Amino acid sequence: MEKSARAVPGVLEADLNFATGVLALSFDPTSDPRKAVVAVVRAAGHGVEEVGEGGQPPSARTAPTWWQLHAHAATLVASGSLIAAGYALGLVRGAAAVADITFAAAALAGGSLTAPRAWASLRVRSLDMNVLMALAVIGAAVLGDFAEAATVIFLFSIGQYLEGRALERTRASIRDLVGLAPALARVRRGAEMVEIPPQDAAIGETLVVRPGERIALDGIVASGASAVDEAAITGEPMPVAKTVGDTVFAGTLNGGSLLEVAVSRVAADSTLARVIHMVEDAQASRAPVQTLVDRFTRWYTPTVVIGALLVAVAPPLLGWGAFADWAYRALVLLVVSCPCALVISTPVAIVSAITRASRDGLLVKGGAYLEVAARVTAIAFDKTGTLTMGRPRVTDVVPIGESDSARILQVAAAMEAGSTHPLAAAVLSARGPHPDGLTATGLADVAGRGLEATVGGSTYGLGSPAFALERGAVDAATTALIEQLETQGKTVLVLFDEHGAQGLIAAADEVRPEAAATLRALRSSGIRHIVMLTGDNERTAAAVAAHAGVTEHRSRLLPQHKVDAVRELAARYGTVAMVGDGINDAPALAASGLGIAMGAAGSDTAMETADVAIMAPDISGLPSLFRLGRRTVRIIRANVAFSIATKAVVLVLAVIGYAPLWLAVFADMGVSLLVTANGLRLLRRS
Repeated sequence: MEKSARAVPGVLEADLNFATGVLALSFDPTSDPRKAVVAVVRAAGHGVEEVGEGGQPPSARTAPTWWQLHAHAATLVASGSLIAAGYALGLVRGAAAVADITFAAAALAGGSLTAPRAWASLRVRSLDMNVLMALAVIGAAVLGDFAEAATVIFLFSIGQYLEGRALERTRASIRDLVGLAPALARVRRGAEMVEIPPQDAAIGETLVVRPGERIALDGIVASGASAVDEAAITGEPMPVAKTVGDTVFAGTLNGGSLLEVAVSRVAADSTLARVIHMVEDAQASRAPVQTLVDRFTRWYTPTVVIGALLVAVAPPLLGWGAFADWAYRALVLLVVSCPCALVISTPVAIVSAITRASRDGLLVKGGAYLEVAARVTAIAFDKTGTLTMGRPRVTDVVPIGESDSARILQVAAAMEAGSTHPLAAAVLSARGPHPDGLTATGLADVAGRGLEATVGGSTYGLGSPAFALERGAVDAATTALIEQLETQGKTVLVLFDEHGAQGLIAAADEVRPEAAATLRALRSSGIRHIVMLTGDNERTAAAVAAHAGVTEHRSRLLPQHKVDAVRELAARYGTVAMVGDGINDAPALAASGLGIAMGAAGSDTAMETADVAIMAPDISGLPSLFRLGRRTVRIIRANVAFSIATKAVVLVLAVIGYAPLWLAVFADMGVSLLVTANGLRLLRRS
């Protein structure tokens, strides 16, 4: 189909997405060859429509006809009925000629789908399975074996029908995702409530989502509280409580209460839209083993066709038997040489695996990354937001001298007001409401190490112990207190003025509850080494590593140091995966063999940089990713080996005259169905 489309004047490139059944064209807009491409593809025997407004074909708005739904099945019924009638007539004395006519009609009926595709392939000089099957059927008819011709094309058509139905299971996953987006969004405009297509809603508008309805667009809850089912996005089966200020995603299901949502993304940029595009692109991508198979079949099929011609002609010329006998063997050789089982063995497994991963909240950007996942032997984790929750909270406020805890928090909160740093949020949350009226003036960020400002007429500094030490505000006793807190896995802020340290604020980022169990599961799945990389101090890093079960950790790392660490691990262990969640992790994600973005439902940078995106807000799905990668590679190898072995056996039997045409059809379509079914096993949860 791609070759047919590329042959149309004005078409620059054509790419057929195996999983979605979409033919994407790059063309010269001055000629606009889309209608010509539609005509060429239809002439090849395929149903095709030009995509209309909204990215859907016109027929998506109308119900398909009975014939459109059941044409293939009806043709099979007609062909099978004629074959049965032909064999019945063969039992009647003197009806042999009528039986042959009936078999010929059955062959024509069964070949009505194959012949146009074979002709289209010949026009672009491609020897595909349709061409080889058509040649075999014509050859059998020329040899006078009409029953054989009819049976072969009937079995082949049944195989194609069953294969198409099986592959439809994988394609349904995209339609299921698309169907999650409501056709209309209810928007409050002034005093009115209007229903509009989601693509017409603007950022900042207010969606009104009733209980039991799906949310049409990404946004922030502006009013109300409810439980939202996010399984379609994150793969998590349990509803998530949402209240004012929380993020909600398009395609998720509102539970029991009315929500008003401020739109934060347009429809084309929603999380659901990005998920759909990523899955489509991933399923369209070719894994390295698939590319290898495609290159192999380019010379394999022509070679076998030439071999079949030699089998038909050479032995009779050398006096080794009758021409009809060797011609029949050549026809068997043609049928069995169809590489369809070999060609389909990889893409059906890749598409199934990517579909399975997406159902589990893991977005794999292509089959190549599944192969990489199968080879991973070491994993590097970022600490904050990956092994930990990424939401630190204040655990200790330690006054020094005559200070008191409340005053320390009030001054620190005044200095941190307006900051987006996670520790700032923890300080503001610990202070609570703001009745004291303290404000900071002359605020200065000192080289990213701390803050200086005037609060209540006094000049204060707030920052890391190293920053306070530079300012001469830390004595031996204070240092001992800091070390004690850091040993407990806490990050310490020092508040000081010109007289020295006034107090310590310790915050802890809670280790994810699933971290330890996940790391144990990773080791049991074949991961040899796990290391934690962090920019935090050594004592905090050691405490988090011990709690999570990490055997090696590296602290005080800048982004470039994380890249160096990943490369060093790759030199020691081979393929390394990096798991991170922020912009500062992007270089390490790119440098790793497999970059995995954590919590991608809310991170554009992670979604774009990584090879795999975890949509759920936890890491428990990681072991299943690596198990899936290894299962995928095993199934692909088994499919390829089984396809080649079966072909080899039947090829030998064909040459020596022990393989009838029906056995050749089984070796072709039968094996295709078997490898397809084997690949579809990846749709099941491991």
